[in-house]
Amino acid sequence: MPFVNEYVSDEDALKYDLDNLWNKYDYSSNMLKMPELLNHFDVHQHIWCVDNERGYWLFNCGFLINNDSISGYPEPSNREAFILHVNGQNIEFILASHGMEATELYPIHFSYSLVSMSPSSLPNMSRESLLNILKDAINIFKYNGIRALEDNARTLIEFDF
Repeated sequence: MPFVNEYVSDEDALKYDLDNLWNKYDYSSNMLKMPELLNHFDVHQHIWCVDNERGYWLFNCGFLINNDSISGYPEPSNREAFILHVNGQNIEFILASHGMEATELYPIHFSYSLVSMSPSSLPNMSRESLLNILKDAINIFKYNGIRALEDNARTLIEFDF
């Protein structure tokens, strides 16, 4: 079964500690933390992109903060944190997003470049295999998973890795 966008069950959110994963990375966590932030969404649940058959999932932890901004104040960066769960292990990916020229068919068009990946491989899976799984999941998650299905249909993502 391929990846699909879903709301995360409360049980899985607790099992995988998604509140703390989000709070660890997302810049807005300084203002409002999970689980309180979930109350600001129409559906008060986390979202992910999941391959239930293989037990893989992708969780977008949001944008990272830039503490070295020109203004001297912390600001959101173009770097996003993703957690890819494969074979019982979380792999942390930091990706930089870059806006690209919009088209009539794809008004939302951007590319990702790889900033970091930890760990860079698993005992039974190569770096290249993990990157391919990540790309497959992001191409389904697109703009904002199940929360943005209309925007996802108009989104084109490219990868520089």
